[in-house]
Order: sequence, then structure tokens, then C-alpha cells
Amino acid sequence: MYIEHKETIFMRNINFKSFLINFIIAFVIAFFATTLSSCQEESPTRAIITVVDSDGSPAYDVCTVILSQDGLINSAGNESNVSKSKKTSSNGTVEFEFVNEAILNVEATYVTGNDTYTAESVIKLVREELVRKTITVN
Repeated sequence: MYIEHKETIFMRNINFKSFLINFIIAFVIAFFATTLSSCQEESPTRAIITVVDSDGSPAYDVCTVILSQDGLINSAGNESNVSKSKKTSSNGTVEFEFVNEAILNVEATYVTGNDTYTAESVIKLVREELVRKTITVN
């Protein structure tokens, strides 16, 4: 009877050790899986604006595009003033990168000779996505 009791205790120790080892292995795998996946770098939030004239030709070099958001109050009670300005490339496009999604005003000013043409629009940026918009200056 003493031998049977000793074998039962021995078997319980083996089952507990087996359980503990399996638990530790599962915990380590879960820890590394969540840690490695959370280190993935986010893609930028991008906007590509194409500016064309009334004939559909690209407005390039002397065309300035401004993306802005003025006077919005965020959840922390702070005023948000975002403004970025760039000149279009030879194909009439300009690219902007942002961290967060936003709804922004788009203003384009195209100067050719003595004439100045403008356009205004709005663009909605989606986090970690590329959003394209074409606007026509008149």
C-alpha cells in the first residue's frame, strides 16, 4: 500500500511538471508572436494630388498645392493647425505624407505667364492608405 501511494505521488509530479513545461512553452510562443507582430512598421498615410488645366494638361513647375486643416479642436481640447505646401512635378503631381487620417482642404495655384489660375477642393485621407485626387485649375 505504501508503494501504491508513492507511485501516485510520483505520477502527480510527472503530470504537474508536464503541464508546467507545456504552459511555459505556450506562454513563450504567445509572448513572442504578439511582440513581433506589434513591431511592424505602419505604412504612411499618403495623398497624391494631380493638377490639370481646363484642357486636361498637367499644371507643372509653377503650380503650388497646399493641404491644410485649420481651427479644428481635437478630443484633448487642442486646436489642430495642419498645413503643407509643395510644387507639382513635371507631370502635374505632388505627393504628401501624413501620420494620421484627416479631412484636408486642397488649394492649387497655377501661374503661367501673366495669368493665375486657382482651384479648391477637399480630400479625405485614410490611415496607412494612398489617396489620389485630381483637381482642375480655372
